[in-house]
Amino acid sequence: MATYFNTDDLIALKAAENKILNAVIYHNWQNKFTSGETFEFLDKLELVFSDGTKLILSATEDNEPGIIVVQDFDPEKNRLILLHEFGGKIDHIAEDLTENPLWSLLIGKKLEKVGVVDEGDNCFLSDALLLDFGDEKMEIHPGMEGLIAEPYENV
Repeated sequence: MATYFNTDDLIALKAAENKILNAVIYHNWQNKFTSGETFEFLDKLELVFSDGTKLILSATEDNEPGIIVVQDFDPEKNRLILLHEFGGKIDHIAEDLTENPLWSLLIGKKLEKVGVVDEGDNCFLSDALLLDFGDEKMEIHPGMEGLIAEPYENV
């Protein structure tokens, strides 16, 4: 069964268009239950624009993979809750990827369009989205755990 963006998600995605990307923050979920072995995945992708607005994306926790827009996210509060709840074995780490080669080409560029798949009848699939910066494009989609961000290759 397919998953779809809700109206609030679509409004937030549309509102990000024509804004200049200023920073990219990965909010990684870390599982340290097994000694000496850390399992980590991208829980939330935060795009910060030059006007101070943010677009925060996450994967759904449902059986069907999809992307959601997080409307209200406090990284430090989320981190403290996880640390307390799991006795320090689960952590939430924020990492600035603005300078990372994956994202550095997009910094300072205008997000011209956020592309989603239209299935008709106002149904837009949430299994992937395309961040179109003109000459550079980034695809975001859910993976086995969390989100995956990778350059879009139009083959």
